[in-house]
Amino acid sequence: MDTQTTISRGAGGSVDITRKTPRVLLLAEECADQIDETRHEALAIALDSVGQITRQIHDGGRVEVDPNAIPLAEAEFILSAGNGIHNWDQFHLVAKALGATEGASRVAVDDGFMPRFRQVGATGTWVTARVYIAVGISGAVQHMQGIGQCDKVIAINTDAGCDMVKRAALSTIGDSEAILEHLLVLVHNYKEQQAIEEDNQDAA
Repeated sequence: MDTQTTISRGAGGSVDITRKTPRVLLLAEECADQIDETRHEALAIALDSVGQITRQIHDGGRVEVDPNAIPLAEAEFILSAGNGIHNWDQFHLVAKALGATEGASRVAVDDGFMPRFRQVGATGTWVTARVYIAVGISGAVQHMQGIGQCDKVIAINTDAGCDMVKRAALSTIGDSEAILEHLLVLVHNYKEQQAIEEDNQDAA
C-alpha cells in the first residue's frame, strides 16, 4: 500500500484486489503496527458537492396478504376447525374477516372438508402461532403435540372438560356456529369503527 495504490482482500481473503488509494482508509487492527511515539496532524477533508439524489424506494402503504398463502408452520394467527364445525362457509368467512390462516384437525381433513396440507398436529404440521383458535377440536394427543409451541390458545367447544379447553388460555363454551356468528358481527363492527376514525383523522 502507498499513496497511489492499495491492495485489499476479497472473496473471503482468497483474492487480492488492487485499487486507487482512497482519501480515507478503514484498516483492520492487524493490518498495521501500533502507533508509537509518533505525532500526527488532523486536517479537515474537503468533500465534493453531493448532487440531488433520486429516491429509489417508494412507500406504497400496506399490502394485503392472503393469510392462506402463508405456510401453516410460519403462520402467527391460525383459525383451526375440527369435527365441531358444521357450517364451513361460515368458518371460511370468519377466517377471512379475522385475517387468520386456516388450519384443521385430522378428523376434518379425513372427512374431506379441508386439504391435507391444512392438517395441524404431529401427523400434519407442527405450528408455532402466537394465537391459535381451535373451533370444535377436542384435542387428540397428536393435535396437542402439534400446537405445543403456540403462545396463546383459544378454544371454542361445547365440552368444557375436553383437553383443548384445559390447554387453552381462554375458552368459550357453546355452539360453534352461534359463537362464530357473534364473532363475525364484532369484527365487522370493529372494522367499521376503525374506518370512521381514519376518515375523521383525514378530515382533521
